[in-house]
Amino acid sequence: MTFIQIVVGFLIIYICLYALINRVCQCVEHCMTAKAYSKFRENGVLVNMNDVEAGIIKLNKEKEDVKEMGS
Repeated sequence: MTFIQIVVGFLIIYICLYALINRVCQCVEHCMTAKAYSKFRENGVLVNMNDVEAGIIKLNKEKEDVKEMGS
């Protein structure tokens, strides 16, 4: 085997391994999100993605305000 063939072989193995790990991480993230939403439903809390986004924006704004007050 030449050096180029070895490099190409390692590159292909790296890409395949990266794709596999990425796929597993996305699956875990999706499962945890679904589990969290099911817990909200069990407790009778209606969750809307717009409400979640608004809450995240509000929290980020509060964090920025606290940083500005501390400076």
